Amino acid sequence: MARRVHQAPRIDPDIARIAGALADPSRAAMMDALLDGRAHPIGALARHAGITAGTASGHLRRLTDDQLVVVARDGRERRVRLASPRVAALLESIAALAAGGAAPAPAATSAAATRARELRFARTCYDHLAGVVGVGVTRALLDRGWLRAHDDTFVAAPALLAWLADHGHALTDEPRSRRPLARACLDWSERTPHLAGRIGAAIVELAIAKQWVVRIRGSRALRLTSRGRAGFAGELAATFTAAALSTGALW
Repeated sequence: MARRVHQAPRIDPDIARIAGALADPSRAAMMDALLDGRAHPIGALARHAGITAGTASGHLRRLTDDQLVVVARDGRERRVRLASPRVAALLESIAALAAGGAAPAPAATSAAATRARELRFARTCYDHLAGVVGVGVTRALLDRGWLRAHDDTFVAAPALLAWLADHGHALTDEPRSRRPLARACLDWSERTPHLAGRIGAAIVELAIAKQWVVRIRGSRALRLTSRGRAGFAGELAATFTAAALSTGALW
């Protein structure tokens, strides 16, 4: 009789399982769409990935099982969002690794090239600013001492918290919070960190409410308004070069 071999229980993280969930191009496309931090209908995600709603539902079951997305019913419609900010950070880290390799393939169409320029200029990375604008705002906060770099992350100065409170976004450094007040997130297009965490989310909320930036339909890219150029410069001393503005999405 053959001797049965008992395998020890697996105690190390199953990286292959998560990598496999993200390896399919259709699932990756849907996850990219969800990086805008909002909940999307399944049909919209299917169109974004170029697949049928039925196929999308099958892919979403895999992503749900691996705790990467959450599906919730909104009336008669089911909507999908990323399971947590940690998932968004994972996706952005993978994007940074991918962007650091071989040169990207040229855009197949002029519309694709425009979309790529818009994403690089300004976009949401889950719920905080990324791209040229996100990195520019972060650098301005560092230059004026409202942020400081510490151990590969950011620490907020009282002046930044006071500014946010004055604009209706009071935040406190709660030790028990599962999400940090400030965090450095490597920007995949600019190859340098931008500000994430609860402060990064508050700045995006403020910028959208004041119409400093507006969402570009069907994309997580953002359009910088003339009001936004003045607001970022006057409030945070964040300015953008003529070269950056000439290739960005402006309004």
